[in-house]
Amino acid sequence: MTRSSSGFSAHDSVVSVVIPTRNRRHLLLRTLHSVLRQRDVALFVVVVDDAGTDGSAEAVHRLNDPRVRVVRHRTRAGVSAARNTGIEQVDTTWVAFVDDDDLWAPDKLRTQLDALGGHPGAQWACTGAAHIDEGCRVLYAAHPPCGPDIADLLLASNIVPGGGSGVVASTGLARQIGGFDVTLSNLADWDFYIRLGLRAPVVAVPGPLLGYYVHPGGMAHDIRRSEHDLVRIDAKYADERQARSIRLDTAQWLTYLAGLAYNGGHRWGGTRLHLRAACHGRLRSLRSITAGFLPDHVRVARARRILDQVSIDWLQEARAWLATYADDGAWQDSATVPSDV
Repeated sequence: MTRSSSGFSAHDSVVSVVIPTRNRRHLLLRTLHSVLRQRDVALFVVVVDDAGTDGSAEAVHRLNDPRVRVVRHRTRAGVSAARNTGIEQVDTTWVAFVDDDDLWAPDKLRTQLDALGGHPGAQWACTGAAHIDEGCRVLYAAHPPCGPDIADLLLASNIVPGGGSGVVASTGLARQIGGFDVTLSNLADWDFYIRLGLRAPVVAVPGPLLGYYVHPGGMAHDIRRSEHDLVRIDAKYADERQARSIRLDTAQWLTYLAGLAYNGGHRWGGTRLHLRAACHGRLRSLRSITAGFLPDHVRVARARRILDQVSIDWLQEARAWLATYADDGAWQDSATVPSDV
């Protein structure tokens, strides 16, 4: 049995999975289906319903799965508070997080635990992510960092793929760093990873074990909120960056947010962000402004050319497990999800 210097036995550990949710019943059940299909790992799931009104909690209760617990907030507290509520319920060595619209490959947790067991000292793990659309078609490939010590990189930008859905961490470490910052929302996952990275090395699994759903209703598309979070994180770690001679990659963040704006149909908002990125030295953002006003079919063709640069094996691996969810209703045939929801 491989045991890390921290005393963890990753191979036979149980994982608790925290899922924050609010009024996304159908997406939540799909996400939960992918979590409950994890192979060769014992797990418990804590669904934290952040004062939702669409019957999500009742739908989860109807699954009648002893591995799943539902906790409800009486008043809306936000995604960070919901994740922290989940952490409070955890009594296992490892805790994993997944948002209520993303999907996991069946061997995600097992692969990450094996990776942790093989890297003494590592206290958290991330993985590659396939950005997907509503039909579970792969739009973009996001690869994890290469090295274990990524604090400097995280202080400059978020290099951990998959938002709040790809990381497994030591529960003790997650608590030691204070969980998620409740003053942040869209970028709270990045802030959490910065603090993990400052305390412990990471182990990265390169495969596409996460399906990161990109859609206008996603939290990331609240651009103004992301801009607010970016300003706060910039100030929060200013001293740490100065001590390490690190600069926040503001241009990269503005370019990322501009892309979200364009994808959400907010072209003037995307243009504003690209202009700001150009002012921070990213002159190619000026070219991106023109691209943002191209017809949709041209922009789709450009995106496909980018995807053509991704390894065929990587894409085939992602598409193989995502096929279960490509048909909107097919996954509900499983016994883990009742057919009437």
